[in-house]
Amino acid sequence: MLLCAHHHRVIHQGDWQVKIAPDGLPEFIPPRYLDPDQQPRRNIYHRRQ
Repeated sequence: MLLCAHHHRVIHQGDWQVKIAPDGLPEFIPPRYLDPDQQPRRNIYHRRQ
């Protein structure tokens, strides 16, 4: 599981974008009003071993 139910809804109902990085993991891109540079973010809680 990459996101809890609440944050899953935030991604789909908000202005966030999700893309799959070259290494196959998802990156979450925040809307400009939260991060003007829209730096991709990852869920580092669940890392692949």
